[in-house]
Amino acid sequence: MLPPREIVERLGPHPARALGLDLDDEADLFRWLVLACLLGGRGSEEQALAAFRALEAEGLCTLDALARAEAGRVALPLAEARATRPERPALLLTRLARRLADTGPGALAEIGRGADDLDALGTALVGLAPGLGPATALRFLRPLRERWSGAREVPLLDAARAAAQHLAWIDEGDETGAEALETVCRADAEPPDLADLEAALERLGRLACAPGRPERCPLAGLCPVR
Repeated sequence: MLPPREIVERLGPHPARALGLDLDDEADLFRWLVLACLLGGRGSEEQALAAFRALEAEGLCTLDALARAEAGRVALPLAEARATRPERPALLLTRLARRLADTGPGALAEIGRGADDLDALGTALVGLAPGLGPATALRFLRPLRERWSGAREVPLLDAARAAAQHLAWIDEGDETGAEALETVCRADAEPPDLADLEAALERLGRLACAPGRPERCPLAGLCPVR
């Protein structure tokens, strides 16, 4: 059985880490929210990353820049990066930025500190702008479980759960799976970050576990269900 750190090495870390974002920094926390919104679209992770880099190349990944930009201006680099229906994320991102800019410095971190449970935290995030749905809010919160107490209850994505179940790391009846996965991380001699392992499992699950296609598993002969 491959240790968790090797699964991360094979399948890659969390998208925020891949971009070098520091989620303890308010500016990078907002940039992660931008990427989470892009990941919530119908395209692939690669397409979302390409869209984010296109915005970044135009200087449109900061709170101030997006708050001042018109949605049509934001849609242009998204369209060039082949984002699906770019006007939708462009409108969402400009609305989010304006709301957070109006709220004041540290608005995102304040939301995280001010919510005691997942319901309150999710409601606060979804209420920031029309178009920010629960699935995107949960995606944004997953790498923040260890930072915000209200995010501790965020469940694993179905794809990550399917992969973790195939690896016998979580039980089918486990409602969240995150605590069991944390235990798996800690048992590794070189424990990976929980968010990195979850992201790697999500990729594994989307490719092979969730659709029931073990022949596509990148773990090859180490796949436990082949």
